[in-house]
Amino acid sequence: MEGKSMLKLSHVLAFLLLASLFQPLMARDLISDGIEVLQLPVENDGEFVFCPGKQSWPELVGKSAGYAKQVIEKENSIVHEVKLLFPGMPKPLNYVCGRVFLVVNFKLVVQVTPSMG
Repeated sequence: MEGKSMLKLSHVLAFLLLASLFQPLMARDLISDGIEVLQLPVENDGEFVFCPGKQSWPELVGKSAGYAKQVIEKENSIVHEVKLLFPGMPKPLNYVCGRVFLVVNFKLVVQVTPSMG
């Protein structure tokens, strides 16, 4: 029994030692100590904007996927990936700046407003 309690105690001590090595997660002044800070999205007209440039293209609904891809890449230079989603395919939940999903039918016609993410 004593061996198990010593093992637990050693795990707790190891955890506390590791925890003390990490700095607390808090915003810091960029100028004073040079540490980078997590940049939060800015509110713009009631919407939070994570990426610069145009975020959605409602005018492309009903257009071909090839044409839509060209327009998106032309209007926002930060876009590096345009992915097609067919009916029933799940859209990934993680937000990636520079990625746009085109929800298309089997004739490759855009069905839903393309947006950054």
